[in-house]
Amino acid sequence: MNLRMYVLFSSAVVSASIMPGADLASYRNFRLGMSVEEVGKQAQIAVPEAKLISSRPERIEALDWRINWMPPATVRSDPFKELLFSFYNGELFEITVTYDPDQTRGLIDADMIEAISGVYGSATRPVAAEMSFNSGYSKTVKVIARWEDEQCVLSLVRLSYEAGFGMVMSSRSVKMMAERAILESERLDHAEAPQRELALRAKQLADAQATDQKARVLNKAGFRP
Repeated sequence: MNLRMYVLFSSAVVSASIMPGADLASYRNFRLGMSVEEVGKQAQIAVPEAKLISSRPERIEALDWRINWMPPATVRSDPFKELLFSFYNGELFEITVTYDPDQTRGLIDADMIEAISGVYGSATRPVAAEMSFNSGYSKTVKVIARWEDEQCVLSLVRLSYEAGFGMVMSSRSVKMMAERAILESERLDHAEAPQRELALRAKQLADAQATDQKARVLNKAGFRP
């Protein structure tokens, strides 16, 4: 079963904390399982260029969409300043939301939980939970609340910088596969590093020798002591 089918599949057993009809696979007009092209079209990105994170053993990509800066007095309909979309073999498995600090200034944890609960139902408060939050760089953040079912999990986090908030929506199983694939890619890169270094040195030596040989041919013909 591919990711698109997976996130569309409705489980008969759903967490009691989730509001009936709440869809933890969708954030606004984006849905887990979308392709890079579909996400780019929805975000109105002319040419969506996803950054390659890993190409083996599985293809992991990320598409970063930053909202253009606007003056503080400008009214905006979108509460976020950045969305980071993560793809596993071409299908969206995680959405990382960084909220605009100007639009969340003064709000406390309870305010954010109340707002998100209005869409996804009652939340659970994790005890001393932390998670990695990718928004241009990796950082560990505090999880304030969670909404989850058997397929997906949504985490509200507090960011240490700008005293802001963020949210992460992801497919449980696919995120696990992506994390394993990234670790395996790093292991392969580390194991192959010595051989790559030797190959690079050999190429640099061959290139230097070829340059010297070309210079020798030219200089020998024209050199006059």
